[in-house]
Amino acid sequence: MTKTLQDADREARKHVNTWTTVAAGTGWIPGSTIFLTGADMAMITQVANAYEVNDFDMDHLKALLGGAVGGVVAGNVIAEVTGMIPLVGWAAKSAGMAAKAKTIGDAVIKYFRERSQLPDARVTIGLDDDGPDDQPSEKPKRKTSIPLDEAEV
Repeated sequence: MTKTLQDADREARKHVNTWTTVAAGTGWIPGSTIFLTGADMAMITQVANAYEVNDFDMDHLKALLGGAVGGVVAGNVIAEVTGMIPLVGWAAKSAGMAAKAKTIGDAVIKYFRERSQLPDARVTIGLDDDGPDDQPSEKPKRKTSIPLDEAEV
């Protein structure tokens, strides 16, 4: 079976959700911004692989580095501001790190989805709108049902 764009969407979303959960669970730990920056890089690479965008052209490289730089800057700002406040600050730091991971993940999903060569499995059905001639002249007079098990017979 050939991988489709919809398969890649599900796989990429799974990766983003996993890394967002990791950020939420570990964001409160002192020094976690360093680990989570690496996690952002791993997430970006996994999303690229999900969409089978493996060429490291200049645009791809910019997206990868942009995600890392964005992760470092956002992570450090969140850590500096909220990490100084025990308990409440640590919870806010974890929530902020998770939001950062999700934001980066959503952006790279969009980026790599647009560049993916995977086939789109959605089926588009065209409807001709030629007027009332295409409509049935009468509604069915009787509804037919098929019993699902013997108890309905």
